[in-house]
Amino acid sequence: MHILLNGTFWAQPLVGSGQYLHGLVRRLPRIAPHHRYTLLLPATHPPGPPPPPGVTTLTLRTPFDGRDKNLAKLWFEQVSIPQVARLLAGQRDTILHVPYFAPPLRCSVPVITTVGDIIPLLLPEYRGGPHVRAYMALASRALRHTSHILTFSERSRWDIAAYFNISVQRITSILLAADERYTPQDRAAAAAEVAARYDLHAPFVYYVGGLDARKNVDVLIRACALLRQEQSWDRQPFTLAIAGRPLGSNPHLFPDLDRIIAETGTGDCVRRIEVPHADGPLLYQACTMFAFPSRYEGFGLPPLEAMACGAPVVVSNAGSLPEVVGEAALAVPPDDVAGWASALDRLLGNAALRDELRTQGLQQASRFSWQRVAEETVQRYEHVL
Repeated sequence: MHILLNGTFWAQPLVGSGQYLHGLVRRLPRIAPHHRYTLLLPATHPPGPPPPPGVTTLTLRTPFDGRDKNLAKLWFEQVSIPQVARLLAGQRDTILHVPYFAPPLRCSVPVITTVGDIIPLLLPEYRGGPHVRAYMALASRALRHTSHILTFSERSRWDIAAYFNISVQRITSILLAADERYTPQDRAAAAAEVAARYDLHAPFVYYVGGLDARKNVDVLIRACALLRQEQSWDRQPFTLAIAGRPLGSNPHLFPDLDRIIAETGTGDCVRRIEVPHADGPLLYQACTMFAFPSRYEGFGLPPLEAMACGAPVVVSNAGSLPEVVGEAALAVPPDDVAGWASALDRLLGNAALRDELRTQGLQQASRFSWQRVAEETVQRYEHVL
């Protein structure tokens, strides 16, 4: 079998679609070396890291290279890749895998499309302007004609089937995995390193994973404020460390967290920090607990990364998060501020519960692996053909 892979995100290994593409491409030739793999790359993008042995690359140009990046991307997806597929259609057993929500409208070979989630279609504040909506309309129309759809959770599988009115039999959920660098290390050494580099001391609650509206980070701030107001709360002061910065200025999409901190009077216990990618495991390893109150996730990688590093985890009971954490984390309704305050209080005051969740979290995280992701993906390739 010859597998063509849309490599749009190959040069962006730190974004979600890039992580997924790299995770697959690094492992596919190892588990199924009898197949051929060709990574199709846009000419205008940086080359990215070299592909692993067993994977060849083909760089494709468009008439809009260097003139209009949006039109170049659209042409690459809808014209350049189908042209390559048409040239190879006469060869036996060729398929195309598009590892993000952008299948071609027409293609001469079977197409498998990975749709991590349909947030821009489900949540009004994420629908974007006219150009974004037009692009999503085209992708949605093309998706109905794709041979098979992959997604990252059963929740996304059923949401996709319901929204597009297609059979769930055309959709397969393949749960993701954390990168191998997310592992438990010496917690005391990690805590000392975080204290020295970030002036962040235990006990602290850690959050990372985006600051847009559905992430619901303001609930954590309000829960911390509620804890401080309770007369019976006399535990050691703690810090809520919120990593990252908003990726836009639209107040409907990116709530003003600094304003919420000021309004709730939590400026002395809430810290905004910048964490480089290399330090991601370190903060998970050092934190007293990890909190993730998101209202909707197609998968939810940060809680899995946190569990893989040995952090006790509390998540919302919404979207796909129950599938990710299983019974290994505390779960709270996403908008229940009092419930979040209670969960934080339980974990901050109960070392035995934190140790229990660490053990359960490591066991749960061990069930996820990129080896399994790649194996199940190859099974779908072969099933489609």
